[in-house]
Amino acid sequence: MIRTLLLLLLAALAAEAGIIPVKPREIGADPGWSGEAAVSLQTRRGNVETDSYSASLKATYDSNASYLVWGMVRGEYGEAGGVKNTNNSFAHLRYIRQIVGNATVGELFAQIEDDEFKSINDRSLAGAGLRWKFWHERARFGGLFFGLGAFYEYVDYSTETDPLERNGRMNAYLAYTLYFLKDSLFGVIGYYQPKLDDFDDYALNTSAKIEVPIYGQLYFSFLVIYTHDSRPAVGRKMDDFSQLTQLKWKF
Repeated sequence: MIRTLLLLLLAALAAEAGIIPVKPREIGADPGWSGEAAVSLQTRRGNVETDSYSASLKATYDSNASYLVWGMVRGEYGEAGGVKNTNNSFAHLRYIRQIVGNATVGELFAQIEDDEFKSINDRSLAGAGLRWKFWHERARFGGLFFGLGAFYEYVDYSTETDPLERNGRMNAYLAYTLYFLKDSLFGVIGYYQPKLDDFDDYALNTSAKIEVPIYGQLYFSFLVIYTHDSRPAVGRKMDDFSQLTQLKWKF
């Protein structure tokens, strides 16, 4: 009963704060193969105004020595009044390798995605960077991470008025994670991604998550996500806000 009340309170605070989540993976935290499968109900306001369902699958291999590899796929589809209003998919692959223990690591990553209602047929990218850890996430005040790198981006829009884009972008992010009540987690992350030759063209992506164990390997998650694209496709809004309530199974 106490855990349920605390969960509801934390969820309300997260929604009020308008911040977001994603916990950086650390080498040696969970050796060998592990994974997560999640289903969620999402509320979105912005380019899409809908309630929809989504599913995701994440797999990780941790060498418990010098490197870690993880990949994730996610799909979302929704309708309102029998009319399709949500249709997107996303896949991400990341390789992390120690440089100076777990305090400094190198990252290689690749990503593909599409979003019918943002007029994106295909967005593909690949890049690299460094990540620094300043505090351990299970320390009293939580963990703090900073990442800096760059990536090459290819964007094919579905509109005839938007040009095909090939961009080089900086990738900077700041993440904070805190464990409480043993296995419950609060996390916040924010990305800043300007074009290398035009800092007026940039993307912001921020998210916050609260995750609480329910029973065994079953977890409840509440996420809030806000994105801003300073130069979206023609006719699309710059800002998107969404909330996700997830049930997650870890294996």
